[in-house]
Amino acid sequence: MIVLSLTLLVVLVSDQALKLVVRQVIVSDALPLGPFGSVRMVPGQLWVRRVGGPSSCLMMWTFWVVAAVALVIVSTWIPSSQVFVGLLLGGSLSNAVESSLRGTVSDYVCLRFWPAFNLADVALAAGAIGILTETVRWNGV
Repeated sequence: MIVLSLTLLVVLVSDQALKLVVRQVIVSDALPLGPFGSVRMVPGQLWVRRVGGPSSCLMMWTFWVVAAVALVIVSTWIPSSQVFVGLLLGGSLSNAVESSLRGTVSDYVCLRFWPAFNLADVALAAGAIGILTETVRWNGV
């Protein structure tokens, strides 16, 4: 459980710190990444916030808590998945916190061949792939 908690905290703090740095360094212009794209702030909304209405924030946090409980249970069944569960929970928590505070989620890596994303999105993808891999390996499929 310590590994899961540390991973969650590292992802949450790192993503929010990177967003703060990008906001301060790149005020109005983009930082070019050569032929690959640029670093710039791009606002976006979580799907649950797009539903709208006063209950969207409550609904988002309800989904997060339910998913967090389910993932923690999975991490007790498959102890080797704790890092991946921490990545999933850290990335989703970072996006949920920012969405609650700002109303949007800030993506800052804009590649020419991929939609804009942030560190939380990378953590979510790595966590999901890791959980799937561990589940398949654990089940011997």
